[in-house]
Amino acid sequence: MYYLGWDFIISSLLWSIAVAGFVYTFRERILRFFQNKGNFDQFVIALKNYLKKHYPKIKFDLAMIGNSKSEPSEETRKVMVVDDIVEQYKHIKIDKNKHPKPTGPTLQWDSYIFNSEPNRNKLPNDWEQRKNALLTRDNQECFRCTKKISQNTVAIYMLKSLKNGGKYHLENLIPVCKDCERILSDDPKKLNFLTIKDDLYHIAETH
Repeated sequence: MYYLGWDFIISSLLWSIAVAGFVYTFRERILRFFQNKGNFDQFVIALKNYLKKHYPKIKFDLAMIGNSKSEPSEETRKVMVVDDIVEQYKHIKIDKNKHPKPTGPTLQWDSYIFNSEPNRNKLPNDWEQRKNALLTRDNQECFRCTKKISQNTVAIYMLKSLKNGGKYHLENLIPVCKDCERILSDDPKKLNFLTIKDDLYHIAETH
């Protein structure tokens, strides 16, 4: 009868542990490899669900889904669709028809008028209170893209900048999400760090 040596047994165990560790570490990539890659229909469903959840009031043009049919690679089609939606997002215009009306007395406080005047480009001492007032006034929505925002995620944009004579009155301030703040900054470098872009590419990679 042939018996396996201890060297062989230990070596086999070590290899098994190494293989198990590799599989555990890269399990998501391995699963995606064996799954049906390039499922464009699932990608479209996930894409629409994402847009409906985060931007329910924005009517994105999804014509690229059909226009990309001539492209044989489904992965390339996904990229075409994502890039088209991101470009649409970048060019959303602020709706002048819903420009803030004069702020009522219920959203003002004792220091409101005094702190509305600029002071050496410093933010007013009641800045957090102004953020809360803006979120209340605009239903906790980004004024530009209508995405839901909170005290922790809101950014404030001045319709008329300080250098052009703007002040910190609530009528001159709108609450926006971080992505819209990057777009409204007119800094091309910031456009590479849009959350919507990262999220949509993640959907394309996982569906």
